[in-house]
Amino acid sequence: MRNSVTLIAALVPWLVLTSPADAQDNATSGGGAIGVVRLERALVQVTRRVEGSVVAIARYRLPASGPDRPSPPPTTVDPDHPDFIPNEYGTGIVVAVPGDSTRRLILTCYHVVRGGPVAHPAKPPRTDRQRLHVRFANRRGCPARILAADPRSDLAVLELDPAELKRAGIKPQTLPPLQIAARPVPRKGRFVLMLGNPFAIARDGSASVGWALVSNTHRRAVTLGGGATAEHSIHRLGTLLQLDTRLKHGTSGGPVFDLDGQLLALTTSTAPHDGIETAAGFAIPIDGPISRIINTLQKGLEVEYGFLGIQPDDVSARQLSGYNGTFDQAGAARAARVFRGSPAHRGGVQGGDLILAVDGAPVRGRYELMRQIELAGPGRKLKLELWRETTRRRVRVSVRLGKWPVPDRSGLIASKQRHPAWRGLQIDFPTGRRRFVPDSFEFPRAVVVTAVLPGSQAAAAGIEAGDFIELIAGQAAETPAEFYRAVNSRRGSVSLKLLDGRRMTLEP
Repeated sequence: MRNSVTLIAALVPWLVLTSPADAQDNATSGGGAIGVVRLERALVQVTRRVEGSVVAIARYRLPASGPDRPSPPPTTVDPDHPDFIPNEYGTGIVVAVPGDSTRRLILTCYHVVRGGPVAHPAKPPRTDRQRLHVRFANRRGCPARILAADPRSDLAVLELDPAELKRAGIKPQTLPPLQIAARPVPRKGRFVLMLGNPFAIARDGSASVGWALVSNTHRRAVTLGGGATAEHSIHRLGTLLQLDTRLKHGTSGGPVFDLDGQLLALTTSTAPHDGIETAAGFAIPIDGPISRIINTLQKGLEVEYGFLGIQPDDVSARQLSGYNGTFDQAGAARAARVFRGSPAHRGGVQGGDLILAVDGAPVRGRYELMRQIELAGPGRKLKLELWRETTRRRVRVSVRLGKWPVPDRSGLIASKQRHPAWRGLQIDFPTGRRRFVPDSFEFPRAVVVTAVLPGSQAAAAGIEAGDFIELIAGQAAETPAEFYRAVNSRRGSVSLKLLDGRRMTLEP
């Protein structure tokens, strides 16, 4: 980063001149010109180093086949045809497979590949005519499938079939990966570069480069590409970088990096308000929480978010002044409602409590609270600092977060299970699936059955998806980890007690 600052500082005297005489003196001395040459050289070198890791992604649809249907033109179904035009397109970057140096994955935005084929689906679709194709910097390309995706963060990881790579004459080791590492959110004014596939121009493998300044951080987005609604997207909570360059269609999923070639963010297609275009661009910073999401997707797993179980409101600084306490922050969040049996309820949060801080980090509104809770993940223990007006004192409580309820169809895009099925049962947090959340929003001390494998011991016992298991051999379990720890410690028959009172024993 020191080189970046030095180069930009060298450029400023050359560009900001007070008179032609100053320009002549600067040119004679060569100071400004040398700075420009150094900056240009740095830009060329870092672009050359990073562009080998950037790919163009095409999403297209195979037409329905039949004896009475004419063969489609190759420009619509053959990604290797020079005049091929995809239905949708975007950008991605090559990343490594954790623990396997011989394989490569592609990281991109979910809305770029939405609807594409999923690798190893639990239930293969009846008709799967959507296709994804990746074009590398060496001009070669191959099909790809979604290994895992997270609509809430608008991130996805694609899997490359080794056989398809071999057929295309590509050795995975020759594809240079970009390193995914958590970095501090770039500060306002930071100079960054971007590579992408605007208007599908990178179909020949050559990504286009651009530059921008980081205009702002922790920006909120109401709309986000890929169908992630304002209610579900984590970016509505203030996670995005704002860039001073408007991003062209097709650049989503491309890298944002500094003059040292360090990956800072991924560009994403978004706007601050529905139906309103903007001259600014936005990017997803690869900070600690986002890097954990990416690592989860690289493993092919579902991304999980934390759940507190309250209905939060904003409390402004003016409203804070009406409380009988002393506050040194410009706002807070209020627990307008605490759902019975939720992590907040069990931890001692009461309706009307003000939430001032989470693990020492100040909370100045409901979006800050929700961002800290959701990105912490389920099972995490957090300390909340509260103000309880009824007793006029500060209260500190500890809560163990639950899991944000996932919509089964739109929110679950993963090729692997976090835990293997046990005697035909697949288990999750009691709040893990939206369709199983009780209408009363009263959450039981149990785990929920999300699936029962046909022909298994669990199916024979009459257990169904949506049942809640309260006890395993007399031992309580409220998380999948607790459930699997209890059952894996027993090799023989295991007794289960369901929340509805049924008791049964599952044999090995």
